[in-house]
Amino acid sequence: MALIRLDFFSDVLKVDTAVQIIVPQKCERSPSVGPGPYKVLYLLHGLKQNETSYLRNSHIERYVQNLELVVVMPSVGRSFYTDQKKGYPYFTFLTEELPRLLAKLLPISTKAEDTAIAGLSMGGYGALKAALTKPMQYGFAASMSGALDLVSLANRLTDEKLPFPSEFENTFGPIACLSGSEDDLFALADSLASVQPKLYVTCGTEDFLYEDTKRFVKTFADKLQITYEERSGAHTWAFWDAALPRVLSSFLQ
Repeated sequence: MALIRLDFFSDVLKVDTAVQIIVPQKCERSPSVGPGPYKVLYLLHGLKQNETSYLRNSHIERYVQNLELVVVMPSVGRSFYTDQKKGYPYFTFLTEELPRLLAKLLPISTKAEDTAIAGLSMGGYGALKAALTKPMQYGFAASMSGALDLVSLANRLTDEKLPFPSEFENTFGPIACLSGSEDDLFALADSLASVQPKLYVTCGTEDFLYEDTKRFVKTFADKLQITYEERSGAHTWAFWDAALPRVLSSFLQ
């Protein structure tokens, strides 16, 4: 297994950015690893994190040590993985530019059934948004304590509770217009056609996003291919680290 930090200029974002990548390596420690092409997992960070957060706070390297799986950890600031109304086109970066670049540099499969996207908190929202928007690109998506009901969250996180005034409106536009928009997971799920990604959703019962998560799962339990698991836990790395092996198993099985 190799750990690569890829620094590059993004033509979409118009800025230098970085991605951490775990790549299978055939060696004495992992003699059974083949030459690829490998399955790929895009692993998305939360609101106050970056591309190093999984490496610093979880055991992701140990979990994938002997797997023929490339793990890609990008950095998107506080963007919610969207093409921000007043900001940067991070959704385009994540779902278009980054996969194209990595396909040129690494032996990864571009088939939907070999491509997964997962994340925690803000990243859980971003993962499901990507998969529900582009089901032909992602065969699997997972949310760990994800912000799945963005309308509910936006109405709770007023400017008084955010570090930057009008942060949500800068990202999504007027909050009153959020429901039913391309950023609303409920609207995206409701309009999904016959091609569907497999979804894995988990949340801690003590998490402040627990009720929002249950609302999303209950609403689409009969429409989407959702595997849902809830366990005791809060909005913490202890919960997310314990959830990572289940995410990997759900994808790779």
